[in-house]
Amino acid sequence: MAVTVEKIIKEFDMEVLVKGPENDVINITDVNRPGLQLAGFYNYFSRKRIQVIGQGEWSFLDELIPELRKKRLGRFMRYNIPCLVITRGLEPHQEIVDAAKTYKRWLLRTKESTTNFISKLTLYIANATAPETRMHGVLVDIYGMGVFITGESGIGKSEATLELLKRGHRLVADDAVDIREVDGILRGRSPEITFGMMEVRGLGIIDVSALFGLSTMVRNKRLDIIIHLEHWRDDGDYDRLGMDEYQEILGVKVKKITVPVRSGRNISIIIEAAAANYRHQRVTKVSPAEVIDQRMREVATRDKLGEYSVMVDLD
Repeated sequence: MAVTVEKIIKEFDMEVLVKGPENDVINITDVNRPGLQLAGFYNYFSRKRIQVIGQGEWSFLDELIPELRKKRLGRFMRYNIPCLVITRGLEPHQEIVDAAKTYKRWLLRTKESTTNFISKLTLYIANATAPETRMHGVLVDIYGMGVFITGESGIGKSEATLELLKRGHRLVADDAVDIREVDGILRGRSPEITFGMMEVRGLGIIDVSALFGLSTMVRNKRLDIIIHLEHWRDDGDYDRLGMDEYQEILGVKVKKITVPVRSGRNISIIIEAAAANYRHQRVTKVSPAEVIDQRMREVATRDKLGEYSVMVDLD
């Protein structure tokens, strides 16, 4: 998804000094500080990036004589740049304004410092242009872990989530989860219309904040683990040792645990334990299967040493 200059202006509350083309789209997260270009070097110029002039570039322009400044800025503005932003609330030179009007380029100003503005702008564009998908399930914050509960309709996802909320965990999204990938990290959030709402069969739509308080809701969360619920099958090959299984979402592999559901099983407790176990594994970098394997090797080593000591005693 691309972002327009108008959206950036609104998001950062910037002052428009010269208006450019409407719906001018930006899909590159990086920005460019055109110090080299203002000095006349154009062998490599990232013209598709947002251009930012800070105190350094402004001071350089201020040292130029008006004729040379006009020439340099005229050449710079001839390139089809998305927009030019002046930071720190600096007063633009008249030659910048004239060149922007001549070539119909966006000229904007912000009071923020250059470093802060570039940092916020880069993050905003990265999020706005990130790949996104909508998936069916429930996203819950359990012990600080983003747990994505999936499974067919009616299997008990919402009921298990209600129990988790009662136990002090937090809801991110129910039924529809919007997932974005930024720098190899998945983050999930609720569609604006359904934020804080849950659908429970037999009850209909319920307001989570009214039942459990505002502290049980969170706007977005990193997606760390998938818990997939499915009906118990006698011939099902269910994991007993906690071996690794993954599901790919937007090109990112996420650990997946399949939990069989049948009468008498407390699914919310199992989900809670799975999240706590995964958190422990992520901190210690050791899985239960590896612990068992290590213990088996230790037992085998002790047995061999025991056999050797018995043979020595017999001799």
